[in-house]
Amino acid sequence: MGIFLEGYKSMSVRKITMRRRPQQRSMSGFTLIELLVVVIIIGILAAIALPNFIGAQDKAKEAAVKANMHTAQVAAEVFSTDAGGTYPATATDAGWKTYFPGGNSAQSGTLVGGNYPINPFKNAAEAPVAGAVVDVAATRAAAPSALGSQGSVYYNAIANGGVNSSYAIQGAGKVPGNSLGGASVGTTLVLSNQ
Repeated sequence: MGIFLEGYKSMSVRKITMRRRPQQRSMSGFTLIELLVVVIIIGILAAIALPNFIGAQDKAKEAAVKANMHTAQVAAEVFSTDAGGTYPATATDAGWKTYFPGGNSAQSGTLVGGNYPINPFKNAAEAPVAGAVVDVAATRAAAPSALGSQGSVYYNAIANGGVNSSYAIQGAGKVPGNSLGGASVGTTLVLSNQ
């Protein structure tokens, strides 16, 4: 019986060693499923963030157009102060250009034109364009309408008794050249001294 047990023990040891699985590699890494889950999560986050980022860029460009409108307004007001209450006759008035940043609006000596604001949609300096506002209150009361090229600033003088005693400044937004403002009636943005 000792021989039998001894043989049995050796036989079972051989079976155990034969059934042993090969050792797993010691390197650790990610499985394909784990990698796919991470990629899907990143895709979902990008899908949420990207539209917000694009919307923020459009809002920033329209804010830059509003700043350009304000620059034109300040130049018109300072021009009027120096010209005895008369505003520039046209958007391309050479005298008005001297009141933009970098210009020399001295009453004597050589006049030097200033730098026109940068159109954020074209990324280039652009002079104000001739506008067509006749009645500031009526334009403000209307819904924003097609104005022209994206990012352009529109200026026109409004004469009263033959004197340019007022002005209107509008800006074109992202929606193919619509004037800046809300989406409903009474939200059109017009800068003026009225």
